[in-house]
Amino acid sequence: MTIRVCICDDDPVFLDLLSDYIGKEADLEVVGVSGTKADLMELLRTAAIDVLLLDMNLSGDYQGGLNVALESQWLGFDLKIIILSSFDLEEVVLQAMTFGRVVNYITKEYYSDIPEAIRQAHTKKSGIHHSSARKLVNQLINTQEQQLKSQITKLQVQVLRLLSEGYDRSQIADELFYTEQSINNEIFKVSKLLKGKFPYLEWLRLKKQNTSEIVDLAKKLNIIP
Repeated sequence: MTIRVCICDDDPVFLDLLSDYIGKEADLEVVGVSGTKADLMELLRTAAIDVLLLDMNLSGDYQGGLNVALESQWLGFDLKIIILSSFDLEEVVLQAMTFGRVVNYITKEYYSDIPEAIRQAHTKKSGIHHSSARKLVNQLINTQEQQLKSQITKLQVQVLRLLSEGYDRSQIADELFYTEQSINNEIFKVSKLLKGKFPYLEWLRLKKQNTSEIVDLAKKLNIIP
């Protein structure tokens, strides 16, 4: 079965190169090319398209491609979208992959991988291309770290910092003018927050409130230096 492909990119040289490259694949057919949003919308209305290759930086707007992807979704066009871009910034990759119809994000230097990405998208087996996967993972990790930091109180950060400096629980209680039981409670709360962030085997060690483990994990998450 032939997969019908449309390409939208405002760089005419890259557009011609990619169209010729994909056209050499026996199971892929380029049914339309466009360099502007207006031309693309006309193609979407008149041509049968399975997969759309869409320039992220359409018309000089680094979000131009995403705006088109969103509009095509609102209009009900049933197609899979692969974003093509010269950018590999983490926040840009994450933003692109949050659109429901966007199934992959590939930087243009890896254009030779696009035919296989088209096949994967069409069969709903699409995986994130390696050129953007690490960026996406890093951004998700950063987001998790920020969420965790927002849940940890200033007192808990102080306790973790003093633990990392070698204070025991009794000394921390004296330093911060709390009872030792209060410090124990704060350490327990921190260990509970960390539970969902690390593999189960690490959590088993935390169950005993091993302070060295808690401090190490807090450092991994950049909660304390």
